[in-house]
Amino acid sequence: MTTQNAPRGILLFLLATGCIVLMNTCAKMCSSVYGPVEMVFYRGIVALALLVPYMRMTRPSSIFKTRRIRAHLYRAMLGNIGVGLIFWAYALLPMADATSLLFAAPLFVTALSPMLLGERIDRHRWAAVIVGFGGILMVARPSMGMFANPASLIALGGAFFGALVDITLRRLGRTEDPLTTVFYFILIGVILSAPYTLFSGAFPTPDLLPWLVGIGVFSAVQQVAKTTAFQLAEASLLAPCTYSAILWATLTGWIFWRELPTPAVIGGTAVVVASNLTIAWRERQRRPGEA
Repeated sequence: MTTQNAPRGILLFLLATGCIVLMNTCAKMCSSVYGPVEMVFYRGIVALALLVPYMRMTRPSSIFKTRRIRAHLYRAMLGNIGVGLIFWAYALLPMADATSLLFAAPLFVTALSPMLLGERIDRHRWAAVIVGFGGILMVARPSMGMFANPASLIALGGAFFGALVDITLRRLGRTEDPLTTVFYFILIGVILSAPYTLFSGAFPTPDLLPWLVGIGVFSAVQQVAKTTAFQLAEASLLAPCTYSAILWATLTGWIFWRELPTPAVIGGTAVVVASNLTIAWRERQRRPGEA
């Protein structure tokens, strides 16, 4: 059993969060040439080239075996659709805007839990969900023109599929090693995206190859860092670190595209983060033995 080490777990989770933003930054840099399906494929090829040797060195060979291939297939289909939508959203939106909208995922998890997991949600958490979606509206600034350029809806679609993945992982996590789940998620993504990429997609070019490789490298690093972080520290302690992503996204958006978040995005993000933290706090109050 891994010894608990909260400070190291927090640092690894912050590293994982930063790598996710850097992965999406690389995807945005490639988006003028490569579509989401192609980026899912190249991400998977590079990530598997790094993850498989790591898994062989740190785990027994049984790490690659599973009796729940259908559950992995379902999770991988949801997850790779979500990743594709996220890559697409970052191609269309400023970094900070897309990142803020993706914070809707925990709100979707809470809203969907009664139907999909049979969990009871008290009125305080329902209120936090409603307020949180109000913050999302502040960021998205919906209007009739949204459907002509539905970038915000694409980002929310990525958040929705991310929420479905989180719900699925609650069940898979009871029997599967996290790295086994990651392996099948990436492998199935490569298999599903290969036909389009190989027959209709664009092949890597020298000028964009480093960015394509970066998508896979940062994806692999964040998966390993996040998996290790959850072994070292409580999930409830790590969850707030997710919101450091807005700082990373604002920084990379300014460095590469001279983007800065508007007051509406800043205000809406604050509302969404506060709502998610309220939900997490209420969850800890409901399960004091796990805190």
